[in-house]
Amino acid sequence: MESELKRQPKLLEDELGRPRIACRDDSMAAADELFRRDVFESFACARRALESQSVLDYVSRCTDDRVPPLMLAENLSISECCEFLRCFNVSSAPVLTVDTLKFVGWFSTVDASSIVWNRIVATRPPPAHVVRQTAKLAGTPHVHSAWGVLRKAVRTVTSFERLSGDAVERREVELDNARREWLESITKEDIERAIAEALAMTLHDARRMTQSEEDGRMVSRVTATDADLLELVRSGFLRHIVSPGSEISPRQAHPCHRVCVYDLKIDEKDECKEKMVIHALISQSDIVQFLYEKSSTFDEKLTRRNLSSLGLGSRKSHRVFPDSDVLCCFPQTRLLEAFGLMHVTGRSCLGVVDEPRGKLVDVLSLTDLTDAVFSASDFVATVEDFLASRKLDRIPLAVVHEDADFIDLLTALAENAIHHVFVVDLESSPLRVVTPTDIISRLALPSARKLGWRFDSFDIHPDTFEYNPSAVKSAKK
Repeated sequence: MESELKRQPKLLEDELGRPRIACRDDSMAAADELFRRDVFESFACARRALESQSVLDYVSRCTDDRVPPLMLAENLSISECCEFLRCFNVSSAPVLTVDTLKFVGWFSTVDASSIVWNRIVATRPPPAHVVRQTAKLAGTPHVHSAWGVLRKAVRTVTSFERLSGDAVERREVELDNARREWLESITKEDIERAIAEALAMTLHDARRMTQSEEDGRMVSRVTATDADLLELVRSGFLRHIVSPGSEISPRQAHPCHRVCVYDLKIDEKDECKEKMVIHALISQSDIVQFLYEKSSTFDEKLTRRNLSSLGLGSRKSHRVFPDSDVLCCFPQTRLLEAFGLMHVTGRSCLGVVDEPRGKLVDVLSLTDLTDAVFSASDFVATVEDFLASRKLDRIPLAVVHEDADFIDLLTALAENAIHHVFVVDLESSPLRVVTPTDIISRLALPSARKLGWRFDSFDIHPDTFEYNPSAVKSAKK
């Protein structure tokens, strides 16, 4: 077995999708595999619920009571795009060309924060030794599956490791400290200049500079004729997308967060060309909401099973399911440092703890940072002051204990319409952060079938705008 692993160093999984390290003959790997299989079997009732609902029926039900998706034109500035996302209370929107109304990709809150971050890096470049250390530790992107992380990219010293005193490699500590020193050297004037440049850029120019991998997939109603929601989850959400890296930020592989369902229709006014009619955007949160609505049909084997037994609780399961490890910062941490940590590690939120290994007191998410991109004063403020200034506009922190049932977690995600629920111990110290991605990655495996294509330019049919005044307004701006 050892010689086979040496001959195939780049092969991460065996034919069953298991990490090759799990094939080693040791009791720990065998126990880990049994645990994974047990968790997978517990979600059998959830898979049946998804299989019972066709994609087309679900889309028809969604479009009856849902506002048509917001669309953004390439000539809008980043500032205007962020305002649109905030006004419509959405995290992403399709992007159209101005003249031909051709679909060319997506714009999300993650893209907005990345654009600002890249301008900050360009305004105050990191020292050469930080770039060298990052390059030494950077490898292949993070690759997640139902079997956990198969290979990590650059190892960042997480706040959890720093606060808990866990042993980490010396060079990882050196890189972490060097990155912190660089962030501390960035002044308010640097941030103001970077923000002004970022917000003034048009969406077209920003997309060309970032060369973003589109975090979204397109599924045709024709190809989805015989598909159910489980297939949409496996082929759409769980097939990974690799985001581009930079000199300070490694590439990250992550599940897809949104799927757009479309149809092709003849435009008689334009030489009978086939054009795209966008029917609905489906997100991971929509799948969680569907599971919550069907939870009354679930077996108690799942609904009454505690989070620790599903790999969503105690630290003992972090080796098996490391995807939802929680990163933390202090209330006194400068917002720019927290922002940098989220960007470098590819996390969508940070827990805020009152002291090392202390109580969880708040959460900082990318949604919060979308507001911060308009103000340099926010970036130089502490996390505590920034969150206090937004207290009236934020959803309260959602926590559950590790001995809580799975149905309690599902209820917290669905009823509060949130993307993060923290799992805490008896002292309210954070153990995990659970997102919709964690839920769907427990219940299904990625599919080999390509239900939808990643992204391509396509003409938009006028019918798409019939009930979408927001799109017409933004495209004609």
